[in-house]
Amino acid sequence: MRGAPQISPQHLLSLVDDVGIVQHAYGTIPNRLSGYCVDDVSRLVITMLNLDHGESDNPTYQRVLSSALAFLFHAWDREAPGLHNLMDYGRNWLDAPHTGDHLGRAAWALGAVIAAEPVRPEADPCLRLLTDMQPSLEGAATPREIAYTIIGLTRPAMDILPTPLQRLLDTLTDRLCKAYDEHRRESWVWFEDSLTYDNGRLPQALIAAGARLDNDKIIQRGTQALDWYADQCTVDGDTIRLVGNRWRRADEPPRPWAEEGDEQPIDAAALVEALIEASAYTDHGEYGQQAVRAFEWFLGRNNQGLPVYDFATGGCHDGLGPEGLNPNEGAESTLAYLQALLALESAGLQSCITRP
Repeated sequence: MRGAPQISPQHLLSLVDDVGIVQHAYGTIPNRLSGYCVDDVSRLVITMLNLDHGESDNPTYQRVLSSALAFLFHAWDREAPGLHNLMDYGRNWLDAPHTGDHLGRAAWALGAVIAAEPVRPEADPCLRLLTDMQPSLEGAATPREIAYTIIGLTRPAMDILPTPLQRLLDTLTDRLCKAYDEHRRESWVWFEDSLTYDNGRLPQALIAAGARLDNDKIIQRGTQALDWYADQCTVDGDTIRLVGNRWRRADEPPRPWAEEGDEQPIDAAALVEALIEASAYTDHGEYGQQAVRAFEWFLGRNNQGLPVYDFATGGCHDGLGPEGLNPNEGAESTLAYLQALLALESAGLQSCITRP
């Protein structure tokens, strides 16, 4: 059945308030007890920018973007230095400022604002904050924190970034390349000894960095890893099989689908955007086709044949497993769906979507 799903932000906006975006939901009802986190607020910034299509005259999107950026600025502690991640509904931080994946996600969000066209009034303060965060980002150790930061640094043109941030991009790209070179082998073409969550962001980061640094060898590493990972997800098969939340490890034999745990929307979105990145910076048109097929996981091209996207609400279920759909439609999942759909739209691929 042909026909692209429409971009419907209603459920997303029901999770948003004047602080940020509530993490979880009871079905479609915001679960205020779950509070807020930098990870989701950073995703919200990126999604709002894409919904607004670079225009600053939509009062709802502009209000949400401003509130989300205020959350990120409030989370930063220059003295620590580091970034809080978790806040309860009463606006109390639940953790001390620290580094980690959330810091990389925040860097990605800031980079997206800086890169937005036409230039937004928020760009200058976001660039100052990103520059302030540079020493903390320099210590990024986990592959995902490194990848998120790289993606953020590759969104603006290089001449917009001050020299310390340009050097940071070089440093982190080298670090991710080394992780890939140290772990890859014939049967396991990856950056670490397990496939965990948000996996597509790792090859996406190398492809984006190689393109920005004009280094074909870096792009080649990224596409090699992406090709292998896409094969693990059976992108060219009848159904998309994502890595479940029990993960896959290099030293273990493949498990039946029912034993892998729930598949999650965050992994589908990461795979879609990695394939779009590869389509943009290589001559291989099949990457665009694969991105569309990966997106169709949300619409039922999965092992259960069930739409994970909720056509009635505009939200997205939190997971898919042997027992069916997770009934809850939280922030991470709904944002993942919208990020993937908006990325396809930006690449001119939305009209190619088929609803299984």
